[in-house]
Amino acid sequence: MILSLILAFAVQEAPQDELNIEVVGRRLAAISATVSQGAGGKLGCALSETSGYAKLDEQLCRTATACVRKGARDSAGVKACIDKRKPALLADFKRSWRTGQ
Repeated sequence: MILSLILAFAVQEAPQDELNIEVVGRRLAAISATVSQGAGGKLGCALSETSGYAKLDEQLCRTATACVRKGARDSAGVKACIDKRKPALLADFKRSWRTGQ
């Protein structure tokens, strides 16, 4: 009886985890980043909205500033660079989510 309850609980949890990851993936796809350069040359980043996870938002901003450092100069170039990296960011998030980090 206890084993069947544990198994039922485990089966219910997997879809919820996948649902949460799908929601984060949709949020991530909708986020845009703006990179600016301060007086001292330091790059700053602002996101159009949050993913709901500070670590993922931070990684997205690091990605955006790296895109500019690598030569993306206009908004279309930065967007293309970020969009190329978003699947890897989501995969990293999934791994962290599943390991509880």
